Amino acid sequence: MMNSKIMINLINNNLNEINNIIDCLYTTTNSCVKNKLLNQLRKNISNLCMLVQGLQNSENTNSPQIDTIRTFTEAELSKYNGRNGNPAYVAVNGIVYDVTNNAAWGGATHFGLVAGTDVTSQFASCHAGQPILSKLKVVGKMVE
Repeated sequence: MMNSKIMINLINNNLNEINNIIDCLYTTTNSCVKNKLLNQLRKNISNLCMLVQGLQNSENTNSPQIDTIRTFTEAELSKYNGRNGNPAYVAVNGIVYDVTNNAAWGGATHFGLVAGTDVTSQFASCHAGQPILSKLKVVGKMVE
């Protein structure tokens, strides 16, 4: 069981990493390094969203949802391709999102991408800096 003190420590760690990344962004002129830092920033923000959601759920229900957050391997994620009645999930920066009812993912596809896959690199190249992920339901996280 993950208590709120641990979650607060994880939030503080993510905030410290975000501050370090921002410092690095001010000093680098290399576009590849900037893209990597922006991807890391997006991952930290996704982690924060998941942790804050877990804290809110624990306050509302007295049963922290962060304890029961589902983990996905690449093989497990592939089952959630929106076919045969399965929901449509995609992973971005280690977080799994439900895109089943998202209009942009009609038919469980989005501009050639298919649900049930990790779309981190495609997301970073098309949607970096946009708050799209905050509008999607988090259903879990990826594990190796």
